Amino acid sequence: GQVVLPVLWRAHGDALPPAVVINGGCAMSLLPTEGWQHWPAGTVTLLLMGGEDFFRGGLSPEQHLQDAMACVPRANGTTAILYVDQMRHMPQNELLQPVLPRLLRAALAWEASGKPPAESFDELLSVLRRGGFSGRFVHKAAPGDSWEEVVFNRGAQTNSQRSVRPKAPLPAALQRPATASEAQEQRP
Repeated sequence: GQVVLPVLWRAHGDALPPAVVINGGCAMSLLPTEGWQHWPAGTVTLLLMGGEDFFRGGLSPEQHLQDAMACVPRANGTTAILYVDQMRHMPQNELLQPVLPRLLRAALAWEASGKPPAESFDELLSVLRRGGFSGRFVHKAAPGDSWEEVVFNRGAQTNSQRSVRPKAPLPAALQRPATASEAQEQRP
């Protein structure tokens, strides 16, 4: 996710089909190439991220989620992040087996309808709660800084809304110089 998807975004933009990303590496602000800057405005992207993932580094789970949300540009209104507290870098089978097919169906339904698939999201959260998982599910329903948020655990869920300002690209003086292969890719 952190290498290939940003290259595809840069090359194809909104022409890409929906993507389901495990680990959310494409939404890491610490990426040396800042690939998240190429996040397309209209391509459906669903990220599955975990609170026990080493990609989190020294960030708290809340900071990790907030950082990923801030990588999504204001112009995008088709991104969701499923943040599961108990998920490691490679999702456990008891999590991935019921969740992955539902994420794929939700991504396709969102692309087909142009609207967040509430029924698919409800089914996904129900499966997670029955499995004893906890975490947060956030999604954008429209361009802007607003995200719909559901906090879920085995017993219940709470719906709310939050705003997250997108990150600005690093000033040129702080950016890592492009490698020869990256510079070649950027030429028309």
